[in-house]
Amino acid sequence: MKRMAIVFFLSVSFFGPHLAAIAQESSTTPSTESASISPQDSDESKIKNALSAGPDFVRDKATVMDWPKPGEQHGRILRMGSNGWTCMPDMGKPAHDPMCGDETMMKWVEATFAGHKPNIDRVGMAYMLQGEADPDQFNILLKTPPKGKDWYYVGPHVMLVLPDKDKPALKYVNHDISTSQPYVAAWLSSSPVLVIPIARPHQEVKITANGSN
Repeated sequence: MKRMAIVFFLSVSFFGPHLAAIAQESSTTPSTESASISPQDSDESKIKNALSAGPDFVRDKATVMDWPKPGEQHGRILRMGSNGWTCMPDMGKPAHDPMCGDETMMKWVEATFAGHKPNIDRVGMAYMLQGEADPDQFNILLKTPPKGKDWYYVGPHVMLVLPDKDKPALKYVNHDISTSQPYVAAWLSSSPVLVIPIARPHQEVKITANGSN
């Protein structure tokens, strides 16, 4: 258990400087609701939308990939990148939800949505600076909310996925999404995701220059 706690601490510490920079340089204002990107939109629109998920030091050289079609595990490449990060556009939900993930997070995303076990053996990371809407906190494969429930909304956030063997480290982490505090999602997966909000639902993050070095 001590080893799992150390893994968890190191993963959050590695991501910490980016979080601090965003929090200090950003102001949050209510976001204007607008229709999300659809599969019929142009590649140019999808690329612009996908890149809005991450900070410039991630998106500038990131690959942009469309969501896979039904029955496929890999989506169509819209723009080649070179830094190991991949950004994807909206999924057609009630709110914008583009994502920029590193190689491990993309392995988790592609395997999970294809119905396969991800087999994660290292920490994976992703940015979703537009926030998202999801039908269910624990089963992310659902297309619509369970009967009697509604979509839930999450503000701009970052995500961490831990190795499969470290799933117990997240067992007692917050599962209440209403607090806007870090919480666990996709608990039914062999490797759940730790979601770390940096703003409330329906707010947007704006990053501005803070002096020069």
